[in-house]
Amino acid sequence: FFLISLKMDHIPRLSEAVYVGMCRKVGTPSEVRIRRDVVDTKELMERPVRIMNGLHRMISGSDREGFRLKTSDIDLMFWPSDHKVICDLSQISLYRIPQHTVILMEWEDLPPGFTRLKLLTDSYSANVRSSCVNRNGEQYISSDLFRGVFTEFYRNSNPGLQSCVQHGPCASYVFGGVLECDNAFCLGSDNWPTLASAWIERCRQRGWPSDDVLHDIVRSGSHVVPISSEHNTGDEWRISFSQAEQKLVYSMNHVQFLCYGLLKIFLKEVINNPILCSYFMKTILFWVIQEDASLIWTPGNLLSNFWRCFKLLICWIHRAECPNFFIPQNNMFRVKVTGASQSLLFDQVYNLYCKGISCLLLSPTIRPYLSRAILNKTLVIRTDEDSMISPVKLDIHIFSEINEINFSVLDIKEFPDYMIEIEKFIRERQGPYQLVSTQNITSAVLINTAWYITQYAGPCNKGVILISDKVCHMLKIASQIGYVSDILYLAMYYYRTCRYEQSLRCLQRAQERMSVPYVMYKANVNVEMYRRAMTGVSLSDKMRKAVVSDIVLDSEYTYIDELLLEQTVSYRNGRSALYIPPVVMLHMLSVLNHHRLRHTLESHQALQNLQTLLLYDVGVHVPVYLRDISYQILGICQHVCGDYVGALNSYQYSQEQDPYNKIQEASIYRIQRLIQN
Repeated sequence: FFLISLKMDHIPRLSEAVYVGMCRKVGTPSEVRIRRDVVDTKELMERPVRIMNGLHRMISGSDREGFRLKTSDIDLMFWPSDHKVICDLSQISLYRIPQHTVILMEWEDLPPGFTRLKLLTDSYSANVRSSCVNRNGEQYISSDLFRGVFTEFYRNSNPGLQSCVQHGPCASYVFGGVLECDNAFCLGSDNWPTLASAWIERCRQRGWPSDDVLHDIVRSGSHVVPISSEHNTGDEWRISFSQAEQKLVYSMNHVQFLCYGLLKIFLKEVINNPILCSYFMKTILFWVIQEDASLIWTPGNLLSNFWRCFKLLICWIHRAECPNFFIPQNNMFRVKVTGASQSLLFDQVYNLYCKGISCLLLSPTIRPYLSRAILNKTLVIRTDEDSMISPVKLDIHIFSEINEINFSVLDIKEFPDYMIEIEKFIRERQGPYQLVSTQNITSAVLINTAWYITQYAGPCNKGVILISDKVCHMLKIASQIGYVSDILYLAMYYYRTCRYEQSLRCLQRAQERMSVPYVMYKANVNVEMYRRAMTGVSLSDKMRKAVVSDIVLDSEYTYIDELLLEQTVSYRNGRSALYIPPVVMLHMLSVLNHHRLRHTLESHQALQNLQTLLLYDVGVHVPVYLRDISYQILGICQHVCGDYVGALNSYQYSQEQDPYNKIQEASIYRIQRLIQN
């Protein structure tokens, strides 16, 4: 029945159904734009400080492109800012010696897309020097040695990274038990590679990408990553165009982006052959877009354009050729798709081709949307964004993305650079998603800088009193521009400095602001109340008035002594911070402040409120994955108030929860101490 139904005159309607399904799976235009704006803003804000620290960082891969699929991993590229790769000797005049280490590309007698790196000037990096080998009296940087040295360096930088392993050019590890992270240590070039110069002319002739995008790509240069060709001499490096690819994906319209997502899903769920990877799918789409300017990229043409990409894949497999988009002489199928594996793969994809577009029904992700449109001929399919996502859900999405920003200050000297960059960014950028991201970053910078100052303020004296006033000022500003719950950082500081009455006043304000009926915490919100209260309100004001977020205790700072053990254990097990539900932190501070003031009735009432919350909450105020720290905090409060049996039960219950914060050892220690006493 499905095969009969999928006639060509039905394709536009079925395409629209798949478009809607892909928007729900991959994201609507606004959702994708939010993701990109948030990560771009974060990266731009970090740049001046990273330059000062001598190490650039760039997020790449699917996550950076705007995908949030379950299979999307996080790819990070790191490269030293003072090491410059050049394509010919004339470019050495662009740099200052000895401030810059200059490295020359050499590609004679190497496969297209690969290069050797000759050290022209001395390097001050011990890691780079230990990666060098002598070749005919010249110093070359070995990709094998470089990869091993930096993987070991990364492994030793954090206790949680001890399990990271080499994976291609990357140091790979699993974050949070589920998310794969690939960190590539590489070298950067400010120049466009000579090997890819023909690509520039081809783009101008074909008209894609646009001149502005092309100029931006060429101006941004490229990278070299430490991975050899299949000849594996150990000193070859692959030229990486990750930055250029990200800019090309950004330049796509939403239908083209969804076609890319459809190809990724089709590869994962239907073809499911380890020989092929999603990078090949991206390369195919680049070629199809550039080679045929007559293609129309609208929701009604999604399937026909997807089919064109699929046919090109079949053609490439048949010829055992996959030309790199930037250096076509680099056949990426050269080793992977040959012999028996090529024949088997061709038979597999050709059988799918014979099924026609109905082969998409084999995808669990696409099948519901496609079959629904086939079975219900009268189904009205709307492709406008308003019909696919409500304004409230869009707000949930943007604040969820902003919550993923991890922004901390490592040195007080960095604070002015952050503030200057933030001021500059606000002047130059007007996008609402960028501005609210900047607002969040500003609050985070103030909070982290304040706690940095607190950590290293030194012994008590008049100077420290002055510093304390500045810390309070920073935390007050953060509470005024950041999330509703950011005032809890000020309450923590007052508690830490023994100003318990002031801390309680902060908690009272926090309680009032966090109890409004339209408050949003993660995806939990009364939609109707939020819509009534926040219609017409800017994103900036929504964040300040209606959004609460987890309290994040960075492992580098001591916030309150009662949680120092948990911070230490969590860090030792690879977590850089504790994540605490804001309402749990509010109740904890209320218990502790009243206890310090010897307000026995009030402290027991606050403890009862916390216990009732954890007993009856169904994930609204305390997410399931944060119950480990929440029950641990309940146990700490019970212990403080003298309820040792209750504390013992809470610590044991904390151990039974999802170990998100990795504090089980702290629970064991506290249990043992209770039993011994």
